[in-house]
Order: sequence, then structure tokens, then C-alpha cells
Amino acid sequence: MLRRVLMRRAYNAGRYEQARHHARLLLGKQKEAELARSIIVRSYWNEQAFAALVEAGAVWDDDLSKSYVALAQERLTSPSASKALTPMKENRLERLREAQPSPAHSMKWNPKHMAANFSQEGSRLWFRYPQGYVYWDMPEGFELSATPPSLLGLAAETLLYPWESTTRASFAANRPMGERASLSFSAGTDSTAAALIMPDETLLGYHQRSFDSMLDHRNAQRLIDHLSTSGEREVLQIESNHELIRTHHGKPVGFSSDFACAVHLILLADHFDLGAIGFGMPIDNTYLWKGRKFRKFEETQYYTYWTKRFAQAGLDLLFPVSSISEAGALMVVKASPWLEHLNSCMRGDGVKGCGRCWKCFHKNGPLGRPFDIKAHEIQTYLNKRPMPTATHALWALQTMGYEDELPDLAHLFEQDFSWWAKVYPPGFDLLPARWREPIETKVRNFLPVMPQPYALHDVNHFGE
Repeated sequence: MLRRVLMRRAYNAGRYEQARHHARLLLGKQKEAELARSIIVRSYWNEQAFAALVEAGAVWDDDLSKSYVALAQERLTSPSASKALTPMKENRLERLREAQPSPAHSMKWNPKHMAANFSQEGSRLWFRYPQGYVYWDMPEGFELSATPPSLLGLAAETLLYPWESTTRASFAANRPMGERASLSFSAGTDSTAAALIMPDETLLGYHQRSFDSMLDHRNAQRLIDHLSTSGEREVLQIESNHELIRTHHGKPVGFSSDFACAVHLILLADHFDLGAIGFGMPIDNTYLWKGRKFRKFEETQYYTYWTKRFAQAGLDLLFPVSSISEAGALMVVKASPWLEHLNSCMRGDGVKGCGRCWKCFHKNGPLGRPFDIKAHEIQTYLNKRPMPTATHALWALQTMGYEDELPDLAHLFEQDFSWWAKVYPPGFDLLPARWREPIETKVRNFLPVMPQPYALHDVNHFGE
């Protein structure tokens, strides 16, 4: 019994070699063998040690081991192939999808008229997509019949863009632009910085998963509760299960596209007289490609396409933190009274972070909060090449004195990354005219400006 507990604890903590050690000692015990085999193959999969997985699992005849071996063999023969869900995760997702409610009246998917795929039952708004239904629980007074087709078309596109080309068809630009700004608000560091620099009357829209998941919402809810009870900001919380859509396409639970996180605001744009929807996308996601190579964001097809699509639905696409980095966002929230209520960790307990995840390293660490630099997840991200969110990670390591963790990148630490926490003025040019002045004023009050010539323009850490 003790060995089983130690095995589970090691696996859950990401100490996979230790977990396998305990598992191998349990293989000879009939009642424990199945779980032990599962721990071994799953731990190798998590480490992407596919050859070791095949070697270990090929001698076992149970269905789980055979499934993992087959997937590992596929990855070995085609390493560039997209990551597939494990059989266990796929089964779990199938059960989750089957547990979801469905509307009282069924509908057929209509690929030609996106608006025809929406229906309303009481306060619940339904959307029919090719594989099933998802829903939103809308606020009192919402009426689907009063929602312009252009908003419904844009909502459908953000949900199905990667898979359904019919959603990209033109829709009538028949909605006048509203007067109020809104923000897709996750209650994390970047969106909180965006909320602090947008006009005070901005509507903050929080998407709440309507089903149980591995994410812990308590840290986010702590800030939301503070803002709501203090009256400092209006926070709209909408429950939905639309993050299940992409699980039909071999993906884990999550947003179908970058803008699906704001689909509730798109659907409610007329209800709240919205003229803009903001997203907490800093320099790391705009002017830097994958956080590690400079690009002229305003010239990208991504930017030009989506700004046009939002405009057709009477909405400005707003990037309020496009002039600052993740480090700049940290400095903004650090200087605000909201800091004590904010924690970006999605595994925390509503007060503090777990101290072992990537966000605890690069979000909480620079704020002086505790984390374990040797934690498995943090080390995994730090040692990927190219490294994710590289510029910010390099700044964080340098700022906190952990440069020695990555000796292979010593040449990059020869430069001073202090500019990373300052304002990049060309980023203001992305702001629509009606929103620019109040946002720019607040940003400049929070942070100093990057010196010229801008070091940002030379960023290409891995020679891509």
C-alpha cells in the first residue's frame, strides 16, 4: 500500500523516474500490476521518451499499453506530426462530452447561414456546430432575436475558424459601432494590466467553464470578487462549455482560436452597447513571433484579417497592452492596489500559487513570490529549444539571478534585458483613434519608454 502511495505521489509531482522505480517494484503484484504499467507508459509519454515507452510497453498485452505503444511508434516515425491526445484523455473527454446537456429542440448544422445555428431557451443560448451543441447562460434581458447576424457570424467564426471554412464567408456589416469598450478578462496578469490601463467604464467579461476541469478558478475568482464587491470595475461572468468544441479535433479542452475567449462579449455586444473588445496580448504575442523573433505585427495577415472581421461586426479589435511586454504588465500590476488580490497560477488555492508551474516562475517569481526553479514543469519549459516565451523568460532569469540555469544560452545573457520592462511607443499605433489617448496616457504614467534604437527590433534568439 505504501509503495502505491509513493508511486502516485511521485507521478503527480512530475518526478517520473522515481514513479517508475516504485511502479517496477509493483509489477509482480497482481492487484497492482495494471496501475504500475499505466504509470510507466504514461510517465514516458509525458516526458516524450517514445523509444523508452516502446521498449517498456511492447512486452505488455493490455489495451492501455498497446495504445500508448502505437502512439509512441507513430511519433517516432513521424516526429513532426501534431501531438495526439492519449487514449486515456480521449476517453475522459468523450465521457465529459456525453455528460453535457442538449437543447429541448434539436437543430441541424447549417454551414451556409451561421445565424441559423443559434437558438435560445430561457436565458440559455445554444449553438449548433457540426459535432454537437454548446451553450452560454446569458444575463437577464438578452434576446437572440435582437442580436445582429454579423455578431452571430463573428462568434461562429471565432469558435470554428480552424476547421470550418464556411464561417469565413462575408457577413452583412449591418451593426453600428457601440459606445462602450470591453475586455476579455481572465483575471491573470496581462488582462489585469489591460484592465488597469483601459477606461474605468470598460466592461470586463470573464468566461467561466461550466464543467469541472483540472484548472482551478479560485485565484481568478479572488480578484473578480474584489473588483465586484469594491465596485471598482464591472465584471461580467458568463458560464459556457464552448471549450469542448476543439476536443472533437484531437485537441485538449481550450479555446478554439485566440479570440474565442471573448465570444461571450461578441454575442452580448448589442446588449451592452459595445464598440470595442480588448485582449490582453502584450508584445510577446504581437510584435514577437512566439515570444522570440521580431515581426511587424501590423503587417501580418493575422492582424489585418481579424481587425477587418471585427469591424464588419461593428467592433474595434483592441490590443491595449500591445506597447508593453509581459514584464511591463507585471510592473503595471505591481504598482496597483490590485496586486494583493492577483495571482496568475491556475493551480493555486485562491490565496497563493503552487510554486511549481511555468506561470509561478515567469509571472509570480518576478513579483517576489516563491517558486521552485528545479520543479519539473519549469525545467521542462526552460530547457526546450527554442524556448517558449523566450524573451520574457530570459528577462525573468536575469532579473532574478538565475542565468546559470541555462549555460547553453550564456551568450544571450551578455545583453541587458532591462529594456524589456519598458514601453515600446510604436505599439500605440495599433490602437484605434477613439481609444488611443486614454490608454496611451495611462501606460506612459506607469512605465518609462524604451531607449532607441529599439533592441526589440533585433530579437531573434534562436536564428529562426
